[in-house]
Amino acid sequence: MKRAIVLTLAWAALAHAEDGRFEYGSYGRVNTASDLRGRTGRSANLVDHGSRLDLESYAELELRREDRIDPDTTTRVVTTLALLPPFFHSDGKAADTLALRNLYAAATFDRLGVWAGSRMVRGDDIYLMNWWPLDNQNTVGGGVLYTLPRGDGDTVFQLHGGLQRMDDPSTYGTVASLTRAGFGSTQVLSLDRPRTIQSLKITHFFRNSEGRKLFSDDARGAKIALYAETHQISAGVTKDANRQDLTPYQSDTGFLVGAQASLWRGVRDTYVSVWVKYAHGLATVDPLATAQVFSLDRTTGDANEALAAVAGNWEAGDFAVLFAGYARRLRRDARAKTSWNNFDEASVLVRPQWFFHQKAGVSVELGLEHRRYAMLDQAANDVVKASQLRLGSQVFVSPWGAGSFKRPQLGMVYQATVRDDGARGLYPTDDVFSQRPVSHYAGIFAEWWFNSSSYP
Repeated sequence: MKRAIVLTLAWAALAHAEDGRFEYGSYGRVNTASDLRGRTGRSANLVDHGSRLDLESYAELELRREDRIDPDTTTRVVTTLALLPPFFHSDGKAADTLALRNLYAAATFDRLGVWAGSRMVRGDDIYLMNWWPLDNQNTVGGGVLYTLPRGDGDTVFQLHGGLQRMDDPSTYGTVASLTRAGFGSTQVLSLDRPRTIQSLKITHFFRNSEGRKLFSDDARGAKIALYAETHQISAGVTKDANRQDLTPYQSDTGFLVGAQASLWRGVRDTYVSVWVKYAHGLATVDPLATAQVFSLDRTTGDANEALAAVAGNWEAGDFAVLFAGYARRLRRDARAKTSWNNFDEASVLVRPQWFFHQKAGVSVELGLEHRRYAMLDQAANDVVKASQLRLGSQVFVSPWGAGSFKRPQLGMVYQATVRDDGARGLYPTDDVFSQRPVSHYAGIFAEWWFNSSSYP
């Protein structure tokens, strides 16, 4: 009996000393829509980052364990599975619809944090465009975070390194090779060129402190972030299984530098952020994509990208306005005077919202998208240009009340896309988007996020 009491007291003491818990979180959006002509509604963005009203369905399910071992030491183990479109309701198949976004362990020791595993390394997003304009990596690797002692504001250093590899003939390949013993052959890994990525981010937060008053009230604040990435991929040789030809690939590199400035009011999620970015070489290619455009030496060469973006939200009373915009210059064939891979694009979105009830509202969204290619339009005797107007609306319920970022939201959505001749000319002739100056998207939507480490 005494032994049982002692064990019970010891277990109670351990449970008290270790503050641990399991957490569940999720992000998701589910849309179903018609084009009002008998077809399924589909995304109609002309630019790479347009309206999110007609995005495909997507969801993430997160399970994590969090422990506080002592006042200065914590641990976190995170697993996040993504559910990718199309869902089986659309094609009757259940394969290839899962992706592992997070699988990592992290620990903090006072101001120092470390992590290792597979992780989404992200900064702030532009919600209206479903886009992270500066830092947005998903690698297998590790990272370190350190926060300087508090002065008038916090300064945070974040260092990350990891790798990715795409299943593409230019980065991964096998070849049949005779076995050493016995008969026959076996597949041997002949080409293995993962991309390695390193990133550094320095963020300084400006807040009121005892020694200095920067803002009219303590809820207001600001931050400035400096960001840099480097990318590398090794050389390699691939062998054609039929012709036995050898194709060499040179090593490739790239870099990215950028900055962000943000200001917030601290009331009703009112804020404004601006970003600038320049990328060169391999860093101009999405890490989860394979570069399809090479210079003569089969590298990304002098490819470069320049970007400026802005986003924000204003709320007062029963009204709110979300806004976003960006301008981008991309040169994948940097030395070519004419190329479909060289273009300029811009997009602007504004979404006013009126909460006509404490738990319901309506929004109207206006968007303009434009792209200009480094190609000559013979008929117009000008460069190829394409533009379109996006007009959308949502009627929704918001159980948690009024607010641009209160979720879940669920309701009805409608969007019309009005294309000029240049925009229709970018689609194949048999595509209905090339035949119709106006397309429609009308349906039902739901969106949520809660308790997710990827969407704080």
